[in-house]
Amino acid sequence: MKRLEPVLFGLFLACWLVDLLVLLRVVWFAGMLPMTLYGLYTVAVAFGWLFGNIYVRRRRGLPPSVRRRLLLLYIVGPPGILYLLRYMTPIQLQREAPFVPLYAFCVFVILFLVPVTILKLPEKR
Repeated sequence: MKRLEPVLFGLFLACWLVDLLVLLRVVWFAGMLPMTLYGLYTVAVAFGWLFGNIYVRRRRGLPPSVRRRLLLLYIVGPPGILYLLRYMTPIQLQREAPFVPLYAFCVFVILFLVPVTILKLPEKR
């Protein structure tokens, strides 16, 4: 692995730890970011496409065990940022739409799998 993965791992781990602190009500971020649901879904789409393409690019020429670890990093890490953005939206918006984090994760995974699936398509001869 190159230098990008340890930096991304640290960023994703930090976001997940802050998410855990928010869930435990140790810190409070509600209302710090006036983001709409469309804004959050737009970030989920962009992250899914970006990290799916990065994963496809980075996995070339690596053994299967390293590929699985990279897949885990790139599919589990970025939703931590999405959830952190969600916790920063106004509390009223969070209460009105409780399933938004799940939907954002689904949008992320679908767009992540597009480049991965295209990579696995058989080549025409």
